[in-house]
Amino acid sequence: MLDYKDYYMLNLLSHTYQTLSVDDLSKLIGVSRRSIYYSLNKINEYLTANDLPAIENLRDEGVILPEETKDFFKNDIQDALDGVYVYTQKERIAIEIMLILTKTRFLSISDFEELFMVSRNTIISDVKELRKMIATFNLTLEYEQGLGYFINGTQIRIRSVLLYTYSSYNYLFKINRFDVYDDQEVKKILCLLNRVEEKNSVSYVAATKEILAKLLATIKKHNFEKMTFNKSDIKTLEESSEFQGVNHYFKSIFPIEEQRYITLQLMGLRVNTHHDFESSDDEYIDEIVNFIIKRFKELTLIDIKEEKILYEGLYFHMKSALIRYKYGIIYDNELKEDLKEEYQAIYRISEIICKELEEIVGNPVNEDDIAYMAMHFGGHLKREKNELSFPKILLVCLNGIATSKLLRKEVEHLLENIEIIDAVRLDEIKDYADDVDYIITTVPIDIKDYAQKTLMVSPILTALDRDRLFKIFNKNQRGFNLETMKQTVYKKIEKEFDEDIARKIIAIVDKELNKHVDSLNISKRKVQPMLNELITEDKIIIKDKVDNYQEAIYESAKPLLEGGYIEDRYLKKVIQNIKDLGPYIVIAPNVAISHARPEDGVIELGMSILILDEAVSFSNEKERNAKLIVTLAAPDDESHLKALGQLSELLMNSMDDMLASKSKEDVLNLIKRYSK
Repeated sequence: MLDYKDYYMLNLLSHTYQTLSVDDLSKLIGVSRRSIYYSLNKINEYLTANDLPAIENLRDEGVILPEETKDFFKNDIQDALDGVYVYTQKERIAIEIMLILTKTRFLSISDFEELFMVSRNTIISDVKELRKMIATFNLTLEYEQGLGYFINGTQIRIRSVLLYTYSSYNYLFKINRFDVYDDQEVKKILCLLNRVEEKNSVSYVAATKEILAKLLATIKKHNFEKMTFNKSDIKTLEESSEFQGVNHYFKSIFPIEEQRYITLQLMGLRVNTHHDFESSDDEYIDEIVNFIIKRFKELTLIDIKEEKILYEGLYFHMKSALIRYKYGIIYDNELKEDLKEEYQAIYRISEIICKELEEIVGNPVNEDDIAYMAMHFGGHLKREKNELSFPKILLVCLNGIATSKLLRKEVEHLLENIEIIDAVRLDEIKDYADDVDYIITTVPIDIKDYAQKTLMVSPILTALDRDRLFKIFNKNQRGFNLETMKQTVYKKIEKEFDEDIARKIIAIVDKELNKHVDSLNISKRKVQPMLNELITEDKIIIKDKVDNYQEAIYESAKPLLEGGYIEDRYLKKVIQNIKDLGPYIVIAPNVAISHARPEDGVIELGMSILILDEAVSFSNEKERNAKLIVTLAAPDDESHLKALGQLSELLMNSMDDMLASKSKEDVLNLIKRYSK
């Protein structure tokens, strides 16, 4: 039988006016790609049994629902999708931006209330977040009586946010037109882009061409203000091979100013291999790359190996990236989602760096570039994550899509090293239960066979739920025993083969397993605790002042020293490093992170904090004073990253509150806020 998720997918496929891909369906339904494939197979089995045409998944087109099949399900999926799909806040904001930029009438809060069927307070919250989001593009949201909402800023910034919206939320505009562009115009522009591609014998990213076509169709339909370029940029654009093709094919539908803009975008699509728009300000790029590497080292406290190679890779990337940031050129990183999963902690650090980078370059840095940065840094570190087998989890919810989406998001946020197979109804458990390690459910399950692997939680996780899940899965990760697994495998080999052959096979397997024992032994996985797990009440010290930085280092580390996290020689090494290298531990005004290498005396992962009312000097330079001294004891290059990333966010956003803390309770409340 088909379940609610299968019918919901059929509903999406029936109501979309453009072909949806497996990725689109994954984002819309809020489940994994594998889950989408599973549902498609189940639907096709049902269709075959009823002598109906099966759903096709064509590589270059997407998922196709035959008309005969649509007619068969018409009565079952007759409800309009507009009244079924539950938008997230980010999705609502994307649509609100698009409608404000292309509006043909007065738009107010009540219009968005009606569109999304949510409360006034929800839309007010959206507007607040919308203002923050477009501020990164140097745009502002204004409201005038009689005019409603409108977005104010330069044309290049407006187009940049428009392009970002299409690029990030293209799947939304496949299930609802919102009347922002004409389908036939998109097809016509896409055809012309393909001709330019053929004329120049180049290959552009197909998905990005589609997004560019929608952008241009939107600009044309709503008569956007024309783009202007400086003389040197115009010369570079018009001398390019792209411009010759664009001018030939687009001159009948776009003026010369827009032809230059199209040329710029097409040059951006091949930005990895061509550098027609490279900046000549090499010193500026050098400063930016050095800033990126410096901040990464400060935020992670990791010594980067082969820094010269890292520098060169980032240098050439930033050389073209600065132009893309300036003009809002699409840069599609097809591995983005995989990279976010593979380098979770590194991605978080890269986000922080890119947020600071936006202030320097004066333009937003999108997720594609954050993922690139995470990939680049991640390649220089030893990572174990991809070589480990994570626990497989099944979520069981009531029939609501929104409920399963919310629970999935919460569980994934809480437990990084897991694999969620699917979110299903109570009557579907048997289809999955034997293939998963745990069942997390919001409804009671009265099936004895699954009792040992079932964990019941509230639909919105409580503090007790979170604590229990975290402890269970940490224990599970530590409890894996390689020797037990080896003996089980060896017994099976002995049963299947003759004694001599079995002995040879076991010898080979044993040798290979021992060779890779570090990557296979889950008990050695580096768990990454959150900030509030490391900095507890007994790890906080608040004082008026200290006499010198040496006293500050010892005072800050006192809880770790007394608790057996570090040896005394660790602090002596920090002080010696400051004498030899300068005040390297002062990473920002008023902030010092006292640390040395693991081999200098770290026993166990730990973190403690000292807050001073009067700053202590680490050198004669004013900016080398500090009121906040954090001592970090990191036994490796990974286990401290999550907590350090959360501390960085705290200091970036609530530094004044931290320094103003008068009690340990004040500090703990701040730490709790950022430990998510």
